[in-house]
Amino acid sequence: MFISPLNVEIERIYFQIVRNNYKTLTITATESGEGVTSLASAIAHRSLLAGQSTLVVDLNLYHPSLVSQGMTVTTYDNHYLPNPELVGVDGENTYFTGIIAPSKRETIMELRRPGSLETYVEEWHKDYDLIIFDTSPVARLNANNIPPERVAAASDGTIMVVMTGQTTEAQASESVKKLNDAGAHLLGCVMNDKNNPSLKTEILREIGRLGNRFPKLTQKLRKSIFSSHLLSLEI
Repeated sequence: MFISPLNVEIERIYFQIVRNNYKTLTITATESGEGVTSLASAIAHRSLLAGQSTLVVDLNLYHPSLVSQGMTVTTYDNHYLPNPELVGVDGENTYFTGIIAPSKRETIMELRRPGSLETYVEEWHKDYDLIIFDTSPVARLNANNIPPERVAAASDGTIMVVMTGQTTEAQASESVKKLNDAGAHLLGCVMNDKNNPSLKTEILREIGRLGNRFPKLTQKLRKSIFSSHLLSLEI
């Protein structure tokens, strides 16, 4: 799912990041497929458009999404993790500087060690203004993952993505509790309404069916819906 970096919601999130001077951001979710990578990618591109050097670190070992493009950007010595390189999101035409998900067992264990991830972050900040972590789902913790709450605790702030109509309130609350218990600074939740569109979106979709037969009426109705104050209210 591609999200434009010029999207007004992305602009609002990025404004909060800049205003509060967050340098390290973790994006996570309760379950896989809620839009974590899409949001991380969009924020990274918005940051790049602002002239900030940005690094996206894929620690989603449950479902890695960053794919190497074969071009190393920065080389660090004595690192367990792969070096920063040009990466892309699997299935999308988007590219930025990132670190692909580690696969070696010793790397995973190293990153679980208290203080290890913080050391990496300190070194990366010598070259990058903003570091974004894409993590495994909170509810999918197993022996092969790096606990997302551990990553969140090493960041300045954390955003949790919630898929409306899919993730229950109880599941989201449990994830928030795990993050808070780990000492993460939870900035807020982003509601992904991909599978639960707004009334305004549904009305516009239905009106679109009239386009071929009644183009003038369709245009008039669309203009009326777009100008409706009630339908434009955010919930």
